[in-house]
Amino acid sequence: MMHNAKTWMAIWVLGTLGWTACNPPHAAEVTALPWSADSLLTTNRTPTWQEAVSMAEGLAASDPRATLHVVGVSDVGRPIHALVLASDPADHNATPDAEGVRRRLEAQREDRVTVLVNNAIHPGEPCGVNASLALAAQWLATPHSAEHPLASANWVIVPQYNVGGASRRNCCTRANQNGPEQYGFRGNAANLDLNRDFVKMDSRNAEAFVRMYHAVQPDVFVDTHTSNGADYPYTMTLITTQPDKAGPVMGPFLRDKMEPALFEGMQDKGWPMVPYVYAMGETPESGILGFLETPRYSTGYTTLFGTLGFTTEAHMLKPFVDRVASTHAFLTTLSEWLDAHGAEVKAVRDAERERLAQASTLPVRWTVSEDVDSIPFTGYVSRREWSAVTKGTRLKYDTSQTWSHPIAWANRYDASVEVSLPDAWILPQAWRRVATRLQANGVEMRPFDKDTTMLLHVTWVEAFESSSRPYEGHHPVRVDSVRKEWVPVELYRGDWVIPSDQPAKRYLAEVLSPEAHDAFLVWNFFDAALQRKEYYSGYVFEDTAEELLRDDDALRIRYELAQTRHPEWTEQPGLALRWLYEQSPHNEGTANRYPVYEMKTLTP
Repeated sequence: MMHNAKTWMAIWVLGTLGWTACNPPHAAEVTALPWSADSLLTTNRTPTWQEAVSMAEGLAASDPRATLHVVGVSDVGRPIHALVLASDPADHNATPDAEGVRRRLEAQREDRVTVLVNNAIHPGEPCGVNASLALAAQWLATPHSAEHPLASANWVIVPQYNVGGASRRNCCTRANQNGPEQYGFRGNAANLDLNRDFVKMDSRNAEAFVRMYHAVQPDVFVDTHTSNGADYPYTMTLITTQPDKAGPVMGPFLRDKMEPALFEGMQDKGWPMVPYVYAMGETPESGILGFLETPRYSTGYTTLFGTLGFTTEAHMLKPFVDRVASTHAFLTTLSEWLDAHGAEVKAVRDAERERLAQASTLPVRWTVSEDVDSIPFTGYVSRREWSAVTKGTRLKYDTSQTWSHPIAWANRYDASVEVSLPDAWILPQAWRRVATRLQANGVEMRPFDKDTTMLLHVTWVEAFESSSRPYEGHHPVRVDSVRKEWVPVELYRGDWVIPSDQPAKRYLAEVLSPEAHDAFLVWNFFDAALQRKEYYSGYVFEDTAEELLRDDDALRIRYELAQTRHPEWTEQPGLALRWLYEQSPHNEGTANRYPVYEMKTLTP
């Protein structure tokens, strides 16, 4: 198609208008509106990214107990901020970056717990943005005293983590949600769900978070969200790091002490709370399943380093001001409880570190248990009725009628795969994307200083399946079976030795064990190892196979036995030929060999 000058000008103008409509101006061009604690808690609005940052800047400028740090850059190119609240004022060493966060917190008393609050990982769910900034403003408006919340705890607040999604303001993409008037978009600038990115670290956001997390080293982590799913009367629900997965030290502390206290505190504040309603059927009457937040999720990731994690899930259909108020109430309840029990949290984390230091095995995969508890629950009466839209039936909740009775609460999980920890893992330097992620998480690694050959425990992935559809930029691999053998492995100068005896032990076990929920293998970092590189032509190898069977009695006997076990070879003779090829000296030997090796002490 030919275009004249006028046509090109029209296309340019329309394109420019479209770009302006879909993309907000740069932060420097946005006029920030004034926000206060009161306005954050009483309006059906949530701050834009620039407004949230401007408020955090104002708080940091107004009080020496607050400092604002740029902890990284998001995928949209705009900075990610962390607001640090601590009773001891900042000194000249507290630089405005992630290292400054570390120095700021190291200058505080060691007996103080540290809480990290992450907001707007899903920017369409901004309850925590309003609630945490309001809480910070209220605390800084109160003179310091022995009873002040900052006397016993340091708080680090990320105003808006998913900056790209937060910058994509709209009114309507959360189709089922009741306010606010405008909000951000779930995906980040690369259309990634950042709450699935904590292990694979595809985003610059995740790089920033990991750097900040290890700088903060929080005792408690809170990620604020808004729920989807069933309708029910509760405004606030909670995902606690799954206790059985958290382990035998942190798990009982969460299940028996900390979680019940938080539920009681919310009840006392007029915000009765229940566990996150992940219904086992169509409605909550069928019971709810404890959410297994594996390391791809924020609290699953932080648990790997012994942090007590919580995800608040305010109900999507409740008014925004109520969702903000209930999130504010939760953070306040947590603060009050930590004021009285901070020393216990510190002791539990110390005990968890000691447990991991002594551990020779660790579970890396869990399945829901047949043991099911129950919890009291109040729900809305539901029914199915005729749909005027689809002409079929639809679910309808009658919010004028409630029921109250115990429902099933399936929140017990059993370890289904437990691995024996090696003395060290060996990672060839060729897999640099994995090495980079390990290093970002503070993993202690040392390179070989010369070429060598070692007898190592090697894993073969015998059966696996890759997802046919993309998921968060990957085609995740499901591992069905593996086998292990002792094999001499040729290693090169610069290949990595990764000792298991280090603080990152659990993280290493869950990202390097191929059967773990969110291992690097699952996220396609080792796909190249799952492909054969040398092949054969059947018509040529037929003659070779005949010679092998004639000259090797042991091979011939094994082949005859295999034929009896595989009657399908009669109809598919190519499978028989492939079996012979894999037993022959021509087989490359490294296809499906997992390229993370284990160094273990051989015992009789």
